[in-house]
Amino acid sequence: MKKLGKVSVVAKNGNVLVRVTQTFRVGTKVINQQLAHIGKIVDIIGPVTSPYIVINTRGSTTKAKKNEILYLLDKQQKSSSQRSSKYSKKPSSYKKRPVRK
Repeated sequence: MKKLGKVSVVAKNGNVLVRVTQTFRVGTKVINQQLAHIGKIVDIIGPVTSPYIVINTRGSTTKAKKNEILYLLDKQQKSSSQRSSKYSKKPSSYKKRPVRK
């Protein structure tokens, strides 16, 4: 669990604004201290020196409250040898050319 920040604004449409000191990846899931799913990061707004993160809470049963501290959900990252790339494997139609002598 990595600390994201404190909730600044809870909008009527369900979006939550959190002031942060560093930016995080859009699409990252956000949880509260009880490990309940709050939503996911959808946008980063404001000045570079003190940005806000917008969290979409649609589909979440738990609602964020003002001044509540939120956290990022840590995922196990794959090592570079486990990552797959669409270019790492040869296509199935690949055939070796015959060697001319």
